[in-house]
Amino acid sequence: MPYIGNDIRANEDYKTIDDISSSFNGSTTSFALQVGGSAPVPFPKFESQCIISVGGVIQEPDTTGTTGFKFTGTNIVFSSAPASGESFFGVILAGADYLNAGGTFPDGTTAVPSITFSSDTDTGIFKSGNGLVSVTSNGTKVATFPTSQGSNGQVLATDGGGVLSFVDQSGGGAVGGGSDKLFMENGTTMTTNYTIGTEFGATANALSAGPITINAGVTLTIPSGSVYTVV
Repeated sequence: MPYIGNDIRANEDYKTIDDISSSFNGSTTSFALQVGGSAPVPFPKFESQCIISVGGVIQEPDTTGTTGFKFTGTNIVFSSAPASGESFFGVILAGADYLNAGGTFPDGTTAVPSITFSSDTDTGIFKSGNGLVSVTSNGTKVATFPTSQGSNGQVLATDGGGVLSFVDQSGGGAVGGGSDKLFMENGTTMTTNYTIGTEFGATANALSAGPITINAGVTLTIPSGSVYTVV
C-alpha cells in the first residue's frame, strides 16, 4: 500500500553493541564501542542514535558527559563508572541520520573501508592520507585518486601500484574511416619539462612524428638506456 515518510530501514541497519559488562569494575568509565569486535562503520554520529542500558536502566545520551553517556572517538564514556556485576546492552538505531549532509565517516582502512557494503565489507572507499581517497576491493587497495584536477584532455594513468595521476594522452586522435585504426597523432611543440619513461614507469624509448619544437627553457631528459626518435 502507499507509504509516506522516510525509507523503511532494513533489520541489518540496527546493530547490537558488543557486551562490555565484563570490563565493569566500578572505576573505569571509558569503553570501546564495538560491533562484532570492531568499531562500527559508519560510527554513530550522535549519542541519541544509540540505546544504552546499564544495570537495567536506560542511560541518558549527553554530549557534555555530565549524566548518562557520551562518545569520545570510538569509545563510549559514562558519567559514572558502572559497578562490577552490572549488566549491559546497547543498540545502534537505524542509520538514516548517518548520511545527512555534513555527516562524517571514519577514515577507514584497506581492510575496513569507510563506505562499504553489507554483503562485502572489505570492498569500498576510504581515506588513505591527507586529501587522498582510495578504493579497496576484497581488502586490497586498487586505486588512489589524485588530489588535484587534471588539464583538459588529460587521462588518468596508474603507476602500477594503484596510484592514479592525470597525464597527457599518449597518441590517439584519428583512427581512420570506419573501423580502421591507422593513425597516431602527437603535438608539435613541447612546453613542459619531461623525462622519457616517466609515464611508462621504467626505462623506455619514445617516438614522435616531427618536426618537434622544444620551447626555450624547456628540457627533455633522455635517461641512460632510453632512445628518443623523431620521424
